[in-house]
Order: sequence, then structure tokens, then C-alpha cells
Amino acid sequence: MLARNLLLSLMLAFLVTLPLVHADSGPYLIPLEGSQWSSRIIHVHVYGGQDWQQNQTYQAMQIWNQAQLWFAREYFPNSSVYTFELGDSSAPVQVRLLDSSTVVGSIQAWTDYHAQKGIMESASVKIGVRNSKEAILLLSLHELGHVLGVGHVSCCERDLMDPYPVANAAAPLPTTLDLYAVHILASGDPVPNYALLPNKMPYRTMPAAELTLPELPNPLLALVCVYGLVLIRRRQLSKR
Repeated sequence: MLARNLLLSLMLAFLVTLPLVHADSGPYLIPLEGSQWSSRIIHVHVYGGQDWQQNQTYQAMQIWNQAQLWFAREYFPNSSVYTFELGDSSAPVQVRLLDSSTVVGSIQAWTDYHAQKGIMESASVKIGVRNSKEAILLLSLHELGHVLGVGHVSCCERDLMDPYPVANAAAPLPTTLDLYAVHILASGDPVPNYALLPNKMPYRTMPAAELTLPELPNPLLALVCVYGLVLIRRRQLSKR
């Protein structure tokens, strides 16, 4: 039993170093909200809920930060990126974790923002949960994507920016499509209506191994398992 568990751990450790390749068909495009932040540092104030709930939102901020850095290294060296940092009650982005008694249903989240002449000035995020640690992380990632100016994806139902991320997302990590959209927004160039993933850029989830978080979220284990199933399925198809 010990040897079997050790072997399983080694297999998972190997698989987590690989990116998740999705089977969705292109073209890969995602709408943009039309506004950009003038500052590359975006301060976020998180309040409400309990400490363990707030920690999931903090972790989501770090995932977006590190995902953008990975994407820049891979495809656009020396390009501009946004950085989420913790702020106080005067921060332009306010994230409120709602008590479960104030929302209908088990999970809800939404983002409202204020922009003038293409410049994002403030954003208000509300996340209501019952007791799911994984759901808070995933919803925080999704809503922070909206804060960055990214809309809902329609081409890829397992994408983080799918309209129903809790039900459909394969893993709580941004894809190259999400990150390409943020890259366009952070560049300072005029914002198009959509971000279309270049043909030479594969649509994939960023590798979990690129994250250096103090505590990896449990859904990353799901990413490993899903990737393992993809590899097995591909091998089965290749033998036909």
C-alpha cells in the first residue's frame, strides 16, 4: 500500500508540471469590456466573511499576478502586466464576501465597475458563498478577470471565464486566451471589441507548476486528474 501511494504521488507530481490542453474547437476569442486601468498596479480591498474565505481571494489575486508573468515570459517578454496588491477601504477595487444569509442559492458572484472615456476608475465585486473553499477561489478568479476588463468566453465552456465557472471550469487557472486578453488591455493600445487568440499560440491552461503559492488549492488536484484522463484518452484514440 505504501509503495502504491508513493507511485501515485510521483505520477501526480509529474502530471502537475504539464499544461492542460483543452479539446474545445476554435476560433478562440473573448469579448473585452472596453476599458483599461491607467495604473498597472491595482489595489484591492477585501472585506466581509471569515479569514479563510478572504485568503481564497488573496490567493486568486496572486494567481492572476503570476499567470500574467508566466504568459509574458512565454510569449511577450518585457510586456506590461497588471499587478493586484492589497489595499485599504479607499482602494479602487472593493471585494465584499457576503454572508450566506444575504444571497439566494448556494453561490453567487457579480462585478460592477465604473469607467470614463475608456479608463477604468473603480470596481465593486460581491461574492456570496455557503462554505465552499474551492468555490470562493474559483469565483474570485473569475470576477477578478472581469475587474481586469475581460468578458465571458463563449467558445470554451471549461474556461475560467465561462459564464458558469463553478459548474464548467476544468481548473482554477487562467488560459492563454484569458491572458492574451489581459495582455491587450495592459498594453495601453486601443481596446478592440474582442481578443482573438493568434493562430500560432496554443489554447491551453497555464502550467500549475509555474505557481509559487504557499498553499496550492485543492482544485489543482482536479486539474491533475483531468489532464491524466486526457492523456489516457489520447493514447486510446491513437491506437485506433
